[in-house]
Amino acid sequence: MVLSTPNAEQMYEPQPAPAGSGLRLLIADDNRDAAESLALLMQLDGHVVHIANDGPQALTMAGALLPDVSILDIGMPGMDGNAVARHIREAMPGHRMLLVAVTGRSNDLDRARARDAGFDQYFTKPVALGTLMSCILRWREEGGSPSPLVRA
Repeated sequence: MVLSTPNAEQMYEPQPAPAGSGLRLLIADDNRDAAESLALLMQLDGHVVHIANDGPQALTMAGALLPDVSILDIGMPGMDGNAVARHIREAMPGHRMLLVAVTGRSNDLDRARARDAGFDQYFTKPVALGTLMSCILRWREEGGSPSPLVRA
């Protein structure tokens, strides 16, 4: 996962969250530095963040934590992000969760595979932090109902 330097439209200033208002996030990426960096930024925004570094660990943690938002790298070892998303959707059909795919792949076939796996959003690396945060905020404001798969 790579965070890009945002341009003016993508700037995001963390806002202090009221007590108890943060979301439970799961970030899964085999790039430990990228996962930890994103986790720190999300924590500044008031969220409680857990990190997994491979697909099987992400799946286990999702089942135990029941996160509000899972940000999954597609190209993880052991089990790719699409397989993790598919298993999450099958194992937790009634659980309200935003599933966000993050990948270096940007072709239509990969987007279709992510949509079929159950992802709500699809972002190509490098991900602009402001865009990602806006996606999560919009999902939360809409009552947690996933929006159609978007291109970013």
